[in-house]
Amino acid sequence: MNSLVYLTRRCPRDCGYCDLKKSIGEEMSFSEWRRAFVILKEMGVDFNLVLGNETWLLGIELLSIVNSGPPYALYTTCPQDLFLSLWITFFKRGDIDNLSCGIDYPIEWCKYYKQESRFDHIEEKSWDGWKGLLTTKMWYPNIDTQGNITIHGKNYRLLPDIVTDLYENDIFCGMNVIHHNKDGKFDFFPKKEYMKEFLIDKPDERKELRDILDQVIDSPNNIQNVETMTQDIVPLLDMEWHCKGDPYGGPTVDANGTLRCCGYRKGERTPKLHIFDLPKRIDDWREAVYKDSMNCPGCGWSYPRMTHYWEDNDQDFGKKVFTKHAGHHIPMDKWSNRTIE
Repeated sequence: MNSLVYLTRRCPRDCGYCDLKKSIGEEMSFSEWRRAFVILKEMGVDFNLVLGNETWLLGIELLSIVNSGPPYALYTTCPQDLFLSLWITFFKRGDIDNLSCGIDYPIEWCKYYKQESRFDHIEEKSWDGWKGLLTTKMWYPNIDTQGNITIHGKNYRLLPDIVTDLYENDIFCGMNVIHHNKDGKFDFFPKKEYMKEFLIDKPDERKELRDILDQVIDSPNNIQNVETMTQDIVPLLDMEWHCKGDPYGGPTVDANGTLRCCGYRKGERTPKLHIFDLPKRIDDWREAVYKDSMNCPGCGWSYPRMTHYWEDNDQDFGKKVFTKHAGHHIPMDKWSNRTIE
């Protein structure tokens, strides 16, 4: 059983895409979050995806929150002022043992556009992510690290370089496809008309992407969802894959403690419940998630697809995929030695 939490809706950047705090009201306190993580652990959650917008904005209290619950991936955009002020404290004692960042461009690409002062906000976040990951690997090589690639129209031809950069630096790789607000109820994505330069719509582009994916999958790699990326790419790009009423088994908790259908959608029924309603109202929660997700037109999100794949194929090994970055194509001595269990 996997879960997802949005610790805060605050964001250190003014990119115009993630100012969602006003839509949820007051966020939970540190003590409430610790209580929530204990609930997730007691419910039997095996793995928890921890998002922000920017998790590190919680500062030193983040340590006690994430260590209250199950093994996790901790996502951050590594904004440099914030990262430089906290990373030694976070990693030195092993209190946090994972760093996951969005990486949408290769290292040399980021360096070039930085020198040319031609960064857009995606390139800037990729460069901050690279600096955070590479600094961490240099000083604390036992920290579990992952670079998450969002495949879109401006970077898919660069996938071989990004995957190679991650592999050569012993950083695990995750892949997701670009999404848009398909029916007006995906509250983290712009509408399709604002995403034209990022969408991969043309048949020749989709064929080219398939060929590129086959190339990187056949090369040495640390791709965590390699099995699901061998599937037909068209339904993912068109957001037609469906979780059939159960995204990843466990709860999705918003920053104010209300529950969501999944990380991409609030739903209409699920937000009427709160994390502190669990586990007493677990049946009500499951019914709400089922009905809300069955009203969803679909997505191509890697997290629930991975969850479903391993539930169908090898649940025990799937737990290691999430908690230790295991992979049949990755030598066992390269798996993460997670310190937090």
